[in-house]
Amino acid sequence: MSLNARYITDYTRSEIVSDAGLLRTMHEDRKSVFIDTLQWPLTAQGSLEIDEFDHADAVYLAGKDYTGVHRASIRLLDTEGRHMLADLFPYLCEGEIPRGPDIKEVTRYTPSPRAKASERLIWRNMMARAVIEYGLLTGIRAYTAVCDISFLSQLLSVGWRCDPLGLPQSIDGSAIGAFIFYVEEDSLSKFKQSWRYPRTAYSVTPKELQHAA
Repeated sequence: MSLNARYITDYTRSEIVSDAGLLRTMHEDRKSVFIDTLQWPLTAQGSLEIDEFDHADAVYLAGKDYTGVHRASIRLLDTEGRHMLADLFPYLCEGEIPRGPDIKEVTRYTPSPRAKASERLIWRNMMARAVIEYGLLTGIRAYTAVCDISFLSQLLSVGWRCDPLGLPQSIDGSAIGAFIFYVEEDSLSKFKQSWRYPRTAYSVTPKELQHAA
């Protein structure tokens, strides 16, 4: 199966737990990216990175290769429930923390280090498009996020409309900020060329059919 035939799809926590190969390789890749490479002060569970926000209400947008191995993912959290900005980093917001059924928090974007650099770039662009497509289909009007300023500069380069929620602050030696970016009908048309993916990236295909494809 070629890369172009793959899609990003959504999983509840229970759905991703039932996909043992995707679950294991996603959490392995998270450890490799966030603990081994970025040196974040997180606690590993053996070869896996799992935290308290991988709870029953978490939703994942994830892509896998034809063998079922993780290639890219993000985690979406309900802003009316437990999420990182409210529970861990409320001081990054100068005003009220954005909340609502149509606002989700984006966390743990993980490109798989198992993939070649050229493939990771394609999966990155697929994920950026899928986030907007998923939002438009499900009534999400905005996403919030907490991230390192160096990664924030990459996100700003995508072309979508976004606003800072406060001034960046130094946390564990890194400049960390919170921001909100908006899901709009013309969001995809605003993407810079380097971030564009030429076809639909998000699929609502049943997981068992996608796995068998």
